[in-house]
Amino acid sequence: MKIVCYAEGQEKGLLLHYPSMSVKAEMLHLLEGVKEKYNGFMTVTIDKPYKSRTTGKGSQNNLFWKLVQIICNETGDDPKEIERDLKIKAIAKGYPYHVSKITGLPVPESTTKINTVEMSYLIDTVYEVIAFLGILLERDLQKENNIITEKPAEQESGFAENAEGDYDIF
Repeated sequence: MKIVCYAEGQEKGLLLHYPSMSVKAEMLHLLEGVKEKYNGFMTVTIDKPYKSRTTGKGSQNNLFWKLVQIICNETGDDPKEIERDLKIKAIAKGYPYHVSKITGLPVPESTTKINTVEMSYLIDTVYEVIAFLGILLERDLQKENNIITEKPAEQESGFAENAEGDYDIF
């Protein structure tokens, strides 16, 4: 489970404020399970929050699927197979995954569950595969024209004009 919550330092530890009652209910259910099976121990990962991956025109998601379609047109493979293979390859860069309880193999997370930084790992991988396959891209789809970075906190828009007058996606 991945959630974004407000953390407050306390004398005896850290107080986490959850965004909804449903998250609290899930956490309590998880706590019951780990009390029984693991004597109350659980793994908790704490990190700074990142914005969800961008969607819509000019977004990370839109760019990703355009590039996947180009690979499909070149190779004749199915878009879902290309997506899966790219995600598996992107795990080495930090793309999130979980381990299958059946096969013991890594299973990449859905793009609906990732943030802008994790999506940038996937897009970097797509560009590497495109270069490896020798696919030539139109200027507006070339990597240097689609710089994907973490959105700065002070910036409200998902786009920033660069020196050439183009827009970088955040």
